[in-house]
Amino acid sequence: MRLPGRELLLDAVKGGVVTLALFLAYVTFPVLGLAAGIFAPLPAIYYYLRRGAAAGVLTFAITLSVLMIMGDTSIPLLYLLQSGLTGLMLPYFYLQGRGTARAIAYSVGIDFLLIVVLTLAYGFWSGADLQGMLVKGINSSTEQAVAIYGKQGLSPEDLELFTQGIRQAWALIAKVFPALILVTLGSIATLNMSVIFRIRSKRLPDIPEPGLILSFRNPDLLVWVVIAAGFAVLVPEPDISRAGLNVLIVCSFIYFIQDSLLY
Repeated sequence: MRLPGRELLLDAVKGGVVTLALFLAYVTFPVLGLAAGIFAPLPAIYYYLRRGAAAGVLTFAITLSVLMIMGDTSIPLLYLLQSGLTGLMLPYFYLQGRGTARAIAYSVGIDFLLIVVLTLAYGFWSGADLQGMLVKGINSSTEQAVAIYGKQGLSPEDLELFTQGIRQAWALIAKVFPALILVTLGSIATLNMSVIFRIRSKRLPDIPEPGLILSFRNPDLLVWVVIAAGFAVLVPEPDISRAGLNVLIVCSFIYFIQDSLLY
């Protein structure tokens, strides 16, 4: 006799194994494993929708527990904030009848706010200069990249040009880092739900219709946010200009998502 609880546990274990394979490939091979990292939330989403909340939570718990046992505390935290919460919140909000667009917006918004709160709390309690730490990490990465390419036989002129270019690129990334986090979370959520809808007819016939995503429209007032952000970018005050640039990038991403859904 096959027990329902046993089947649920087996599915959760399978989901945990697949999630671990995807996420470990992502952290082990940062460039080649990028696609694996993007779809790391997919097993939890799939089993949550197929077997219920218990299967999704167990998939998440198994993955997080194994990562914690491995010893490096930064990897479980990265999984939690980048993939784990998304894998639980997306199916939860979707099954509440919120529609795909709102499910994505709610899960991404909550995840991003949690990242902000944890970052600020860490900075407050440790007294660390978070901006300084980010710049230091970027400078370290720049020096490593320059050292690697310097050994490839580049001429001094080409190496200097390369160094200037990569420093400018990293400086821009440091300036728009909050917006990049939000865009990354939004892209991960959108791509995972797209996969779910592609396999829905065969694997998940009982979940709600995804039709509401096609009727998604950005609020009309958002255009005024874009205009205000554009003017803020031109303000000579660095903090205001930086905030405006971040808002502009996020709004551009939101409009891009709308255009993608329409076509």
